[in-house]
Amino acid sequence: MNKVVIVDDSHLARLELRAQLDELGGLDVVGEAPDIIEAKAVIEQLQPDLLLLDINMPSGSGFELLAQLSYVPYVIFVTAHHDFAVKSFEVNALDYLLKPVTQARLAIAIEKYKKLQTPLEVDSRFFIKDGQRCFFISLDEVQAFEAMSNYTRLHTENGAVSVYRTLSNIAERLPTEPFFRANRSWLFNVGKITTITQELGGILEVTLQNNLHVTLSRMQTTAFKQRYKI
Repeated sequence: MNKVVIVDDSHLARLELRAQLDELGGLDVVGEAPDIIEAKAVIEQLQPDLLLLDINMPSGSGFELLAQLSYVPYVIFVTAHHDFAVKSFEVNALDYLLKPVTQARLAIAIEKYKKLQTPLEVDSRFFIKDGQRCFFISLDEVQAFEAMSNYTRLHTENGAVSVYRTLSNIAERLPTEPFFRANRSWLFNVGKITTITQELGGILEVTLQNNLHVTLSRMQTTAFKQRYKI
């Protein structure tokens, strides 16, 4: 079941969201927090899949909380203020709900989240917002994924762009083929390999079509050799 944490300085608001989520089903509210200090500890400990997050709180804003997290779940903002809608999508929020939140409107937001839990396919696309530009990149265009804290950098033949998702979030949804986890920071497209070399100590390094070099960890070198009969 999908784990949810609710962060709002209003106890009544948290209770109402809990009740609304219970009606929708398939979601388990595993924690709550009234401020960003407590929220940071709860999120790091429980690592929820989804965060329902208020923006204006006495202890600091929801945006400040996100900037402090080493683990970032999917985010739906729930606020009484409409002023921050544009900023919310700059951090790739799934949705922006204005209080009081109706059951129908919350259901739409949760449906967006559930669609993101389905496995990716080779023709799936990533939505990219790069400054003022917005565009899509197909999964089969990606030669490698690189972990960049709360972001993931997508390396393609034409350069690299970033999405506000952790590498672990992305890796969970990727098809087994043609992608392979090289180490904690890199995941690459096996179909984009041009050469494989064995480095000192027996670990492997792959060179991709965009001339990117990725070194496999010792454990993943063994896994790669076993999978591809090297």
